[in-house]
Amino acid sequence: MARFHALVVAFALGAATPAAAEPISIPLTKATIMLGAEWKPIAAPGLVAAYRTAGGLVLAITRAQVPNFDAWRAKTREAYADAIERGVTSRIPGYRRITRALRDIEGVPALDLEARRTDGATLVIRILLFRTYALALAIEAPRKADAGAARAIATTFVIPAPAP
Repeated sequence: MARFHALVVAFALGAATPAAAEPISIPLTKATIMLGAEWKPIAAPGLVAAYRTAGGLVLAITRAQVPNFDAWRAKTREAYADAIERGVTSRIPGYRRITRALRDIEGVPALDLEARRTDGATLVIRILLFRTYALALAIEAPRKADAGAARAIATTFVIPAPAP
């Protein structure tokens, strides 16, 4: 669990609504995200993927090799999500939860968190809990007005449905 908590890193993003969004495959996984042409990949050591806009907005994705078997069991799923959120809150000063949802995306458990810090920034986090690893997308929207766009981007971080 400690290694999982290590995947929660400091991220910065002022969100913008993606224009002409295209699916981007996340390396070494089945996950994808939809980003508009304004998002350019950047090198960021320790991150699976990172993107920036010309305006300086940043989005980051991390990966942790951790077993998530408790996320896959109905009896332990909620307690596991609680433990993950405690790990997130321990690293974010002034964390105040706005929403939390535990859902299934194409058969993979996913935890969505949205919170506000004391400085007013909104944090949007989606964690895909594969059986042997976790992928986490984190977005920081410094202005309240950017929170909706950050949420919209986070919802595109998915495992695509299999082709028919």
